[in-house]
Amino acid sequence: MNTKSLPAYLQQVLEHHVAQSQLTQDAELQEIMVGLQSLNEKVELLKNKIKQNRMRIAQ
Repeated sequence: MNTKSLPAYLQQVLEHHVAQSQLTQDAELQEIMVGLQSLNEKVELLKNKIKQNRMRIAQ
């Protein structure tokens, strides 16, 4: 089961609000989106490490 991390989900929600013209694409929003992307990358790295450790332990 491949689920989205919270940062990825928040990015998606913000993009939806921009598409619905509820938020404007400004410098502050861009900074938030960059931070969420960075955080999501870190979360994905940790998820992969956990999976690898579980596989190693199961062997």
